Amino acid sequence: MTQYSQPQAIMFADVSGSSALYKRLGNEQAKAIIDESVQFMTALTIVHEGTLVKTIGDEIMARFDTASQACEAAIAIQLRAIKEPHLKDLGIRIGIAFGEVLITTDDVFGDNVNNAACVAQIARANQIVITQSTVDALNPQLRRDCQMFDRINIKGDQEETVIYRLQWEHTGNNNRTTIVIPLDDIAGFAEKFQLKLHVNNAVVLLLPEQMPFAIGRDTNKAQLLIESEFASREHCHIEFRRGKYVLVDHSTNGTYVYLEEQAPIYLRREELPLQGKGFIGLGQTLTAGHEWAIHFSL
Repeated sequence: MTQYSQPQAIMFADVSGSSALYKRLGNEQAKAIIDESVQFMTALTIVHEGTLVKTIGDEIMARFDTASQACEAAIAIQLRAIKEPHLKDLGIRIGIAFGEVLITTDDVFGDNVNNAACVAQIARANQIVITQSTVDALNPQLRRDCQMFDRINIKGDQEETVIYRLQWEHTGNNNRTTIVIPLDDIAGFAEKFQLKLHVNNAVVLLLPEQMPFAIGRDTNKAQLLIESEFASREHCHIEFRRGKYVLVDHSTNGTYVYLEEQAPIYLRREELPLQGKGFIGLGQTLTAGHEWAIHFSL
């Protein structure tokens, strides 16, 4: 069997929610819709100079010589999918990874195949999720459309890696909690990533790669020390997940989150994405001017 190693962009694309489609429409009608979807995904792969490796039910696996070709194909697939009435409540989810793979006559093997499959599983309907290596290999125009999505342990890896969402809709979303550039360029554009915390005279500027960030009364474990009698030793932490900063409470007395023009939200062993501006109270209700009010802004 002929085989060789070569850098490739691996793409998995499948119909999200196809099981529900079979239950709703029955086998014949659902299969016709799935077959049609696989056909246009295959056709657009070929148009963008990709090679179809195989189809697996409602999913295709393809390879491309460049990351940009794979992403252009993925965008074309999503743009076509939103025009299909039968996919209105389903959508396509796509995952892409770029790197060295082992190519045989009819298949592709290697870590980057597994990575592509992993991020495809993470993607939701109408999303394109890609790895850091894919972002690094993109042309500048496509790279600008990449948003940090999460930090995960891809199967088999000991260290966390950043994954990105490729924004193909071009809706003009300016939510600063999700806008990201490649990590290599982070020094010059740090302001786009920052979560700002302010308590007493302390100001902390945080980046996604610094998460999780612990808050509490334990001088050995807390990165932001709150010396309030109402705060637990390990009161809460902030993590970066799915493109958002998320506050996670694991305290005895709970956490109060005050958002602009809203009633305080009480968390106890719960979590909440942080948005815009506001302040946080550990274990007690308080006002914005309280000495232990933790002000945040994104």
